[in-house]
Amino acid sequence: MLALHITAGAATTIGFHDASDPVKTIGWACATDAATPVRVHLYAEVDGAMKHLDSQLADKRRDDLPGTCIGAAHAFRFGDYAKNDDGIALYRRTDPIRMHVFAEAANGLQLLTASPRPVSFAAVNLWDAGLRSGRWRTDFDNPLEGTAAAPLLLGDCVFSTPLSDGYPSFSGGGTDALSHCRYDSIIMPASNAASSDAAWPHDSFWAVIGNVEPAFDNPLCVSGPPGQSSPFARPGAGELFGIVALPDGESAQPLRMKMHLVLNSWSMSGCRDSSYAIPYLSFGAQADRGNNGIITYLNNAGSKTTLRFGLTLMDIADAHHDPLNAETAQRYSQAHLLIEALWGGRKRWVFIELMPDARRNDGGADPGIDAHVRFNWHMVDSLIHPGADYVFKSAALLTAQCSAEGLMVPVLPRTSIYIDPITRQQSRIDPALDLQRLFDCLNRIATWGAEPTPPHPIPNTGIHFGVEMDDRLYRDGLFTGRAVPNAIWIAVDNIRIE
Repeated sequence: MLALHITAGAATTIGFHDASDPVKTIGWACATDAATPVRVHLYAEVDGAMKHLDSQLADKRRDDLPGTCIGAAHAFRFGDYAKNDDGIALYRRTDPIRMHVFAEAANGLQLLTASPRPVSFAAVNLWDAGLRSGRWRTDFDNPLEGTAAAPLLLGDCVFSTPLSDGYPSFSGGGTDALSHCRYDSIIMPASNAASSDAAWPHDSFWAVIGNVEPAFDNPLCVSGPPGQSSPFARPGAGELFGIVALPDGESAQPLRMKMHLVLNSWSMSGCRDSSYAIPYLSFGAQADRGNNGIITYLNNAGSKTTLRFGLTLMDIADAHHDPLNAETAQRYSQAHLLIEALWGGRKRWVFIELMPDARRNDGGADPGIDAHVRFNWHMVDSLIHPGADYVFKSAALLTAQCSAEGLMVPVLPRTSIYIDPITRQQSRIDPALDLQRLFDCLNRIATWGAEPTPPHPIPNTGIHFGVEMDDRLYRDGLFTGRAVPNAIWIAVDNIRIE
């Protein structure tokens, strides 16, 4: 019998348990006669007993609550289950459990509507290990997200801007002086939802993000919501975002796929001439959006933690300019890997720049990038929400900093492209990145500041590959005042965790 007193429910307290998965539990609760937030409690039903995991006020902003509650600030988000020993123990279970959310009401604890929700914490590796399916889909579960049929759902920014605990902090989509977020322009002309399948998949897919910043109030550069800013098409079809999974003929592996990512701004003249934007395109495995569960665990004996993949620079706009012309050779375009882990109530991102940033060259040398920032993403239904504590390092610098752990991250040369037979052999890297050693190193060098990596099992919840660029020309790290079309094309293959 469950060891918890549950009331039949108080008439003045309402709420809904929207979802629970290995990354989060979310929903809302309020008293119908007051704007004062109510407290909610998260329990796990384990072997017939109720284990208390966490409590919080349901006081987070969500734009669909006015009219149901008094005011908008009545949402909750439990973003990390490992608050106590009972929560940590969930990461070692292989059988599904049920998550319950209760609200404090006049007559006791009231179980929210739709609670409990089942959750499995078992690691599932990559749903498409080796990249043999290549099925992909853009971010939002609802393909109409961001249109009048399903307005973009916005929430609070979790980090203060421009500083959070002393770290630089910024908000995707833009910011204002009062809320630190933008709450206008939630209805876009198009959703720009796209998939490799005719039917909209809800599980077993690679999650795709195509974002252009600034993502709000920028009609010359965006037509859809943040994360789906512009249309997606096959590479070469004329759109800014090009993505397709094709058989790996280059490696004579027809049963294996290559995911091709292309950014091409040649059609963006209006945006380039009268506005300014930075496009970003990525695909990846996300525990709560397509991968069907946690990828692997750190700090957990027996877990597989070595990430292997191939990455090829197929083409880049710089390769088609005179290399002696410093102005045209220095454009911002880069390829990267993003690793997501979860602890301390926050997503943790390690963003590894795999190709040097020519924008930062000074006399031909890239000093490397080493940054720690906080990033808000207040689009509630996005896989990126609510943002992350965000470490950004270049591959060469990371290799140097982590030599004690034997970590080596190869650098993708920006001057060697596959389509040129002369440079073809140098256009590819095949990293073997031990995620355990990576996070051990980051902890040793105190990367996370006052929040070191805890010793308990840590879920690896995301692995993403991407490209980013802009159209500006740089000399010695400074914008020259000129902008020209830009393009970058990479292909990723044979992704697996061993």
